[in-house]
Amino acid sequence: MRFENKTIIVTGAGAGIGQASAIRLASEGAHVVCMDIAESREETARLIREDDIGDASAVAYDALDSENVKKVFEDTISAHGRIDGLINCVGAGLPRSALEIDEEAFDKMFDMNVKTTYRACWAVLPHMKEQKGGKIVNFSSVAGRSASVLQGPHYSSSKAAVIGLTRHLAREFGPDNINVNAVAPGVIGTGRILAQMSDEQRKKTEAATPLGRIGAPEDIAGVVAFLASEDARHVTGVTIDVNGGFFLA
Repeated sequence: MRFENKTIIVTGAGAGIGQASAIRLASEGAHVVCMDIAESREETARLIREDDIGDASAVAYDALDSENVKKVFEDTISAHGRIDGLINCVGAGLPRSALEIDEEAFDKMFDMNVKTTYRACWAVLPHMKEQKGGKIVNFSSVAGRSASVLQGPHYSSSKAAVIGLTRHLAREFGPDNINVNAVAPGVIGTGRILAQMSDEQRKKTEAATPLGRIGAPEDIAGVVAFLASEDARHVTGVTIDVNGGFFLA
């Protein structure tokens, strides 16, 4: 029960890696605030409570609306008194080649993957700075380390930017006992990703992965839980690859 008496916000908690992370954190004692624009956030919180996994609440959250982000975080901090962790799971991809992407699409991808991370961090960091502690986990991707096999170059660029943002925040807020790290998943079998993959793409991905399989959301959730815990108290500014050895084959 590493998170007993702790409150952790998970954005994008309605499905996929966000949902798996919320469940994992709640199972180790956290009260998880499940934030998502999708109503499936309620299902995640209900699942946690009714299956006796732990404790959770659900909050409507529009990560693309700066004023909504500020208001939701202010209300959440007021309701709980202390926020011990923030898991930034909001993000999206789009399978397009470079010449199919216009400037508007590029801007939208950065808004979805970088500015959503920025908004949530900026909303919680003053609180964590005041309380002299907190853990933030952002989401990059294997695409940010190298290049995406499924999504477009605007996705790879945005996920690389998350790594840079994470490093800078780690350096700036380390003196306030705030750890800021990132996770870089490989190809993970969420509903969205599986729907994008052909049978041929799936076989190629598995063949390019030394562990021989596509990852599951729960594989990522375990690493998220580590980074959000005191076990990672001396870890900051890093991006942990969770990809089964993808690109090493």
